[in-house]
Amino acid sequence: MLNEETGIRGYVVTGDGRSLEPYRAGRAKVTQDLAALQQLARRRPEIAGDVATSARLVRRLEQFYEQQVALVQQGGAGQQRAQRNVLSGAQLFDRFRADAARLVSRSNVIVQQARTSQRRTFYAMLAIVLLAGATAAGIAFWLLLSVPRRIWSLYDVERELREAAERGARASRSLEHVDDAVILLDAEGRVRYWNPAAAAYLGTPEPDALDRPLGEVVPDLPRIEQTLAGEGSGGVVVLETDAAERWLVARETRFPEGRVLVLQDVTGERELERTRSEFLATASHELRTPLAAVYGAVRTLRRDDRLSSPELDEQLLTMIETESHRLAEIVDQILVSTEVDRGSVPVRPEACDLRELCESAIASVRVRAPATIELALDVPRPVVVHTDPSRLRQVVVNLLDNAVKYSPKGGRVDVRVREHDGSVEIEVADHGLGIPEKAQKRIFEKFVRLDPEMRLGVGGSGLGLYISRELVERMGGRLRVDSEPGRGSTFTIQLPR
Repeated sequence: MLNEETGIRGYVVTGDGRSLEPYRAGRAKVTQDLAALQQLARRRPEIAGDVATSARLVRRLEQFYEQQVALVQQGGAGQQRAQRNVLSGAQLFDRFRADAARLVSRSNVIVQQARTSQRRTFYAMLAIVLLAGATAAGIAFWLLLSVPRRIWSLYDVERELREAAERGARASRSLEHVDDAVILLDAEGRVRYWNPAAAAYLGTPEPDALDRPLGEVVPDLPRIEQTLAGEGSGGVVVLETDAAERWLVARETRFPEGRVLVLQDVTGERELERTRSEFLATASHELRTPLAAVYGAVRTLRRDDRLSSPELDEQLLTMIETESHRLAEIVDQILVSTEVDRGSVPVRPEACDLRELCESAIASVRVRAPATIELALDVPRPVVVHTDPSRLRQVVVNLLDNAVKYSPKGGRVDVRVREHDGSVEIEVADHGLGIPEKAQKRIFEKFVRLDPEMRLGVGGSGLGLYISRELVERMGGRLRVDSEPGRGSTFTIQLPR
């Protein structure tokens, strides 16, 4: 209220609207303070009368202040009237000041009474706590004097139980992080422990496995038991799950209360062994064929009893050159795949015209493609991207070679370049044998071939698509396939602009 009074007086004297800033700020604060006092008065009725009186005086003062502001705003005559009214306003403000002082005095009395009540309550509670503490101390002292041996005995038992529980908890936490499936069974064959690896390998969450007979949880249990009975601990069992086929080494440890069954996943090792075997078989076949041709041509050229024939010599030398080139390509693929595995394949981006690159790749493949193959290029206009031209050409040539190899009856192989927002796609499409849907998920793996036993007469090291995918990804792109058996395949290289 003092801010309101000060602001009004300044405004009446000067007529400057900026003098009303204390008045406006004070009026907003007075509204908040009156609301707080009225709320307090509802809890403390003894100050309700003083609060109501103060509220009435505040309203009269604010009405007076509003009249003063209105008079000043009327001009010089109104400002003079407002100045003459200052005395009556001061009298009204003095009444408010006296009333507020009475309210403050009564509030101080209430505060003092509350503090006195709090002190009494504190001392009473302190006395109760001290009495309870003394009683508890007396009981504890009596217990220590009367049953010391019992207390120490209970403490030892509790400590042993706690240590046993901690050991069990540590063991359980450790088993949750091992890669092997660990299953604890009681004497009746019910599951008592089922770690996360068991849930992952066998496809059953822990809550669904606990307290159930193992035969209900694992339908393939008879095969596991048969393996343990026939081969003993360490035998290998193959289980079919929804996700894939798993090779597991089964081990068990029996004790009077039950047994522990451990299943170790060796699928990765088996897959590695299979891949190694496929590589050796593929490399042996792919190297043996050109070597045999070269060896045969050389033996023919070195025969002393053969008749001189420049035409035959030229054919044999051409065969040696072709097969030597094939050997070099196979060895180069093996070396590049090794570099890819080590992550040491350099990628040197630069501006690259895709039309020129695809024309060069098609020209290279056309030289060795059979006459039944038609190679076509569809690039509406020059398309320039920032990538490694050498590595990208290597990928396109490999995809074209595959398209030619897997089109044994001939046909058209199309190379298309398409532009999209933020990316460019190079498509290599053929109308050949196609790829089965299940095989499409594995063709980008190392040493995987669609015709590993050469039944279709299609050779290859099984490294081309693996290398191509890795190179494309290192250039920031993606390589995907869309194929239907008997209708051909479309390989798409997607690169950023």
